[in-house]
Amino acid sequence: MKIEKLNSEEFENFAKNNKYVTFHQKESWGKLKEHNGWTYELVGAKKNKKIVAAALLLFKKVPMNLIMCYSPRGFLIDFTDFDLLDEFCEAIKGYLKEKNVAFLKIDPYVVHKERDNNGDIVEGGIDNSALVEHLKEKGFIHYGFNTDMSKELQPRWMYTLDVKDKTDDDLLMGMIKPTRKNIKKTLKAHLTLENIGIEGLKEYKKITEHTGNRRGFIDRPLSYYENMFKTLGDNMKIILCSLECDKTIKAYQEEIDTIKSFSDITERRKKEIEGLEKKQQEIRELKKKDGPKIILAGSMFIGCEKELLNLYGGGYDEFMKFDAMYAVQWEAIKYARDNNYEIYNFYGIEGNFNKENNPMYGVYEFKKGFGGKVVELIGEFDLPINKAKYNLYKLAFKTYKTTKNTVNKFRKK
Repeated sequence: MKIEKLNSEEFENFAKNNKYVTFHQKESWGKLKEHNGWTYELVGAKKNKKIVAAALLLFKKVPMNLIMCYSPRGFLIDFTDFDLLDEFCEAIKGYLKEKNVAFLKIDPYVVHKERDNNGDIVEGGIDNSALVEHLKEKGFIHYGFNTDMSKELQPRWMYTLDVKDKTDDDLLMGMIKPTRKNIKKTLKAHLTLENIGIEGLKEYKKITEHTGNRRGFIDRPLSYYENMFKTLGDNMKIILCSLECDKTIKAYQEEIDTIKSFSDITERRKKEIEGLEKKQQEIRELKKKDGPKIILAGSMFIGCEKELLNLYGGGYDEFMKFDAMYAVQWEAIKYARDNNYEIYNFYGIEGNFNKENNPMYGVYEFKKGFGGKVVELIGEFDLPINKAKYNLYKLAFKTYKTTKNTVNKFRKK
């Protein structure tokens, strides 16, 4: 088997029909990574002039002037065909050796063990343990079955929802009661949902920066998001949820007028009117303080073939009482269904489902409320191309991490 470069058209045509494809394995992702110092190639292998396997390969210089190669979310190949996989891996290894690459990294979009919504293994379900062992036998070094998101390049644990052919009622009834209640609450609050373009990125960036500061992670610069929009095009969506004060006050007034139109104003109806008037006053006060339009929350979504994935999102602490992220997620779920996606992917969660010792449990709990299931992937692997250079890289990376942790501890003092 021989590895050869593929042109954009033949690579994309093959990719879109592969069951393991994600946006990470499209040429557009390679173009985006060029803005961050990577180079990329589209490669594949053919039998009888027909492509049987392909890969997006990203290249970057790492410490000690070494070169690493990363195939994000693994190869586009039939992972159940071990003979084909072995041939392709050997061919890739030879191809990268000629390019003086130290090692290849992959994190295949392949399920490890099928899980339910509680994270429990489904009896008789999908089990790709044999694939993990086979890759290890062929020289791949497995990073283990990590449960901590911070230890992986891309999340190994995710939460997904099947939306194909589902009605609104189907989707709502699949949710837990508190989630349905919160969605209804956002509808009653008359919040505004907007699918923004690149012109709205600055507002979205404020949200991600605020969320990053709250959760303790470093946000991407605005230029990164701008490059994403320019590169990924129509496959990228950002939904913002806002409170348009005058619109909401007017909607509440219409509800009040409707109640008052009844000939019999019962005590219950009087309390409803009082409640709505109180809400009106709260919105008026918010308008004085924060302006006529208040951005509450937002999230970024990327579509690829059968899946719509929620990549980044967040909201402002002071407006959490509006539960705007429930409105954003509900809007995105319906968008996925209405635009012929089969899966809505809430994306990363921790693989620890013990509420008592998982500080990130709330993220999983929020996503679980919408119904769906936990997805566990097989994880991250390195394939040394030049063992001496790979060992040198591991030593350099370990030193770098130790130094970085020491500096971070010093800064916190």
